[in-house]
Amino acid sequence: MNKDINTKYDFNKDAVLLIDKGHHKIYWVGTSSSEAFKSNIYLIKDKREGIIIDCGSRSEFQNTLKRIKQVMPIRYITKIFVNHQDPDVTSAMVDWLELNPDIEIITSPNTNVLIQHYIPDGKEYRYFNTETNPTLTLDSGAVLEFIPSPFMHAPGAVTIYNRHTKTLFSGDIWAAISLEWKLILEDDFDKHKEDMDFFHKGYIAANKANRNFLINFKDREVTNIMPQHGSIITQENVYKAFEYLKDLKCGIDYLRDISDEELSFIVKGKNEIKN
Repeated sequence: MNKDINTKYDFNKDAVLLIDKGHHKIYWVGTSSSEAFKSNIYLIKDKREGIIIDCGSRSEFQNTLKRIKQVMPIRYITKIFVNHQDPDVTSAMVDWLELNPDIEIITSPNTNVLIQHYIPDGKEYRYFNTETNPTLTLDSGAVLEFIPSPFMHAPGAVTIYNRHTKTLFSGDIWAAISLEWKLILEDDFDKHKEDMDFFHKGYIAANKANRNFLINFKDREVTNIMPQHGSIITQENVYKAFEYLKDLKCGIDYLRDISDEELSFIVKGKNEIKN
């Protein structure tokens, strides 16, 4: 993936071709918001089929439609992948299902329970369970692997590893928040770590979650990381990104340990009630 993508496209209107493998292509069709908290929406075009990776918020739906129409007819969108339930990356599923009720929603059982609250009572949708179906083979032969990433930051979060392109759609993992946004990360990974810190330290449960996720890539080669927010991380920085997560304290790592002695009031109170 070339860094000239950062200057080649108009991010206010263009669908951006990221990877071209003939019958299998990956596009960015994300938000053009001027805010620091931008959402990346991705489209896999596999032969005639379209799969949206994290469809974004309802406010961005029309903008996403315009971008996808540059690539393929909307009627060829057959699936939407949902990493987790938050409205900034998921709520537009309501609009997609109104447009085409036959679209299949791909997500974990935990997340599926929650996203049903976006849908009016009595409405149903086709559901692909990533827990019982950990892979999906597309018409081109490309295989998507669904890799759970619990507590990063949602309990039911799940990522996609695209075997064909060695691309990882990482959800909120390696997400970054910055007003100086570039779609493709360029050279300053140390500066980018600062942009990732705010999100990771506040939203990911603990370093233990990081390490349990990273072990999945012992035998999987990753050449591109595509997060929901911030910049795409290309091959030269992938292992820097792994290193960043490996020792990063997050979430409850910042809480102090509370001793039994400090909580002795519980036992004392219980005994007082008995007496």
